[in-house]
Amino acid sequence: MNLFDVYPLFDIHIVKGKGCCVWDENGTEYLDLYGGHAVISIGHAHPHYVEMISRQVATLGFYSNSVVNKLQQQVAERLGKVCGYDDYSLFLINSGAEANENALKLSSFHNGRTRVVSFKKAFHGRTSLAVEATDNPKIIAPINECGHVTYLPLNDIEAMKAELGKGDVCAVIIEGIQGVGGIQLPTGEFMRALRRACTEHNTVLILDEIQSGYGRSGKFFAHQHHGIKADIITVAKGIGNGFPMAGVLISPMFAPIHGQLG
Repeated sequence: MNLFDVYPLFDIHIVKGKGCCVWDENGTEYLDLYGGHAVISIGHAHPHYVEMISRQVATLGFYSNSVVNKLQQQVAERLGKVCGYDDYSLFLINSGAEANENALKLSSFHNGRTRVVSFKKAFHGRTSLAVEATDNPKIIAPINECGHVTYLPLNDIEAMKAELGKGDVCAVIIEGIQGVGGIQLPTGEFMRALRRACTEHNTVLILDEIQSGYGRSGKFFAHQHHGIKADIITVAKGIGNGFPMAGVLISPMFAPIHGQLG
């Protein structure tokens, strides 16, 4: 069996990492400026990370939403304090795409709508509705192209107001800083106008901070530079320092129902 050849690969076989550096099989050292879309938070092979991961795997390598897991509550309490959203709730999953899928699903449960606004050059994942909200037709299969999503120009306040003014938009999903789209920044004026419009039209504002969160912009979340709060924030990558982990931070405006997310 061969690997499914869907990514063009650099001809470099990385065999180890430490801090912000990695080494290939020939001993060549590289400064890791990529890190899986800036995935590394505390660095490769950080002693504290290695110790905690090793200790947990040696104790219990089991996870389920059907039994009590006190580690989840510890993560929620600590994350709430450090990010400034301590009155929100946390739902943990495995990947950024899952986080965005659950955020969009929860939004639709909340207001009963089915239309999503995303932005030109946006990237939100490669699964189902997350990929439909991604502005890249090459990776949207026909089965995913269901007409849920309208793409708008980033930072066009009038276009955004006109679209939300139709009154049928379930959610707006926007990156704190566009990553795959080329490090495009939403302006403070646009983000504040977007927050007001979403509130006015009962539209859920989802901030995808998967690449831009966890301190990479100088604040914990990039959208915090603009003095706004999101209804839902999605996180991944940096939350686990490369370990497959993600989360959805959920406003108190949403009432949880058993079994609605997974």
